[in-house]
Amino acid sequence: MTALVLSESPFDSKRFNIKVMRGTVEGRSVHDAVVAEIDQAPADLVIFRVPAGETAVPTALARMGHTVIHADTLVYYGMDLSGMTSLESPDHVRKATPEDSRAISSIAQDGFTGYRSHYSANPLLSKELVHAGYVEWALSRLGDQQLSSTWVAEFDGQVAGFATCDSDAHQVEIVLNAVHPDFERRGLYGALLRKIICHYSDQSLSRLVISTQIWNYTVQRQWTKAGLQLFKAYDTYHLDRRLAAAGASQ
Repeated sequence: MTALVLSESPFDSKRFNIKVMRGTVEGRSVHDAVVAEIDQAPADLVIFRVPAGETAVPTALARMGHTVIHADTLVYYGMDLSGMTSLESPDHVRKATPEDSRAISSIAQDGFTGYRSHYSANPLLSKELVHAGYVEWALSRLGDQQLSSTWVAEFDGQVAGFATCDSDAHQVEIVLNAVHPDFERRGLYGALLRKIICHYSDQSLSRLVISTQIWNYTVQRQWTKAGLQLFKAYDTYHLDRRLAAAGASQ
């Protein structure tokens, strides 16, 4: 079968020691071939996203006998970077270096403790492995990479927050970001955001994009205050074949 939506996720497969495939179903019409692709996917776990509120695909899969978990709702915010000249670029935010890896690991370790992502909704995924994945993810864009970068915010000379970014010729996306709990409410998150806006605006990129779980209200208020606007949302589903197998064995 020709792949329409799904592709293998080496990052997840290695971490959980199962075969994981992922994909996003765009558009609002049910495509029988997409449902068939997910149904027949050679994976233990299929993670797929659909436009928020569109239940046709997960409903079709449930009717076929699959156990489908609604795992989260992801909201996307964006802003136009064209002509962003009024913001002052903070001096205590800089590009990260490999020497910052220990600090970034510590921030991710403590900052994402108990964080509720789509992985958290799946009872068969180890909480410890999910948490370790954030540390790995935080370090994945550290170093000299052409289209990826990591920024750190300092407080009293100590690295206290980070943000990782992916970019192309037109757009930058903040992929993962956190401030250490010991340094919250000091304006560090806002400083990271302003630095990224200033830097990529100066690079003539036209748009900034960032996403989070719908329940994460605090950060969404900060994004709105900074000028970002909500523009799309996706529901995340897990089709985990091991859940059906576990139910059959009981």
